[in-house]
Amino acid sequence: SNHNVNAVLVRMADGHSPEALAETITRWTHLEAYSRAEMEEMLLAKLIATAAKQIAMFLVILSVVSAAIVAFIIYTMTLGKIREIAVLKLIGTRNLTIASMILQQALGLGLIGFFIGKVAATIWAPVFPKYVLLLDSDAITGLAVTLLICALASTLAIRAALRVDPAEAIG
Repeated sequence: SNHNVNAVLVRMADGHSPEALAETITRWTHLEAYSRAEMEEMLLAKLIATAAKQIAMFLVILSVVSAAIVAFIIYTMTLGKIREIAVLKLIGTRNLTIASMILQQALGLGLIGFFIGKVAATIWAPVFPKYVLLLDSDAITGLAVTLLICALASTLAIRAALRVDPAEAIG
């Protein structure tokens, strides 16, 4: 006997019961027997599970990369305004106000990017060979994740801004 066989396809003559044959195979060979419908369901479930894992991995990679890009952009923009931040500190602006300004900038960047992406995806969806359904709940979750990533990415710039010495405004 061949111990490497994973599946055997059986074609039945008309008038026989698939369930009765499956029970006979299971009883005599101690192997599992599945109907066509059960096999299709198992294969689809595996296909869907594999696709879901691939999409999840893709989303994680995209999230990490976009967080790095947003952090770099906000940090660079903040460094470009170090003198202005020093002036704000010199005139007595609270650290919380400066931090909230940088956070608002990061969230604004995230909102703009999200809506440009949503509009582009909606316009170009018919061009792609596979249609991906984006439910409203998925879009809202995506927006929330985008804003969270932008908020977290702004922390590096906020820390740099809060360490600015007000004396830099004079020099």
